[in-house]
Amino acid sequence: MTKKLKIPDKSCWQGYEADLDVKYMYNLFYGKSIDDVQQYFGDGRSIERMDEMLFAPRCVFQYYVHAFAKYVMSDKATGDSDSASPFLTLLEEREKKDPGSVKDIYGSLSETVEFIADHQENFAADVNIYGDFRERANRIRKLCGV
Repeated sequence: MTKKLKIPDKSCWQGYEADLDVKYMYNLFYGKSIDDVQQYFGDGRSIERMDEMLFAPRCVFQYYVHAFAKYVMSDKATGDSDSASPFLTLLEEREKKDPGSVKDIYGSLSETVEFIADHQENFAADVNIYGDFRERANRIRKLCGV
């Protein structure tokens, strides 16, 4: 991340109540930093975070996706296919649903995408189950015009 990210304030969360998953995310994340929310990833929880972030307001997504990236790049994510795969799914599906939401910040996420693509075995992610992470990363880059 090249610039200092600001914790999303109340105005960024506008409309969060309309989606039950995002409302749950609000209760966990509101007012917390990227470091503060690391505990909410891994151990099967990353799939829930993916669902919440997919529908979160754009500025909330663009901040907290960096928390997801930080977790995936940590040693705690070793062997955690259910974090690496949902991270890639989130980026691809979010950009399809809300064009520009990933593209605008892709530069700060590219290192994580490349790491996941190049280290699929690090996440114990069987290609037959999770697909080829390199192909998935290529789709994300293409969606983002990279």
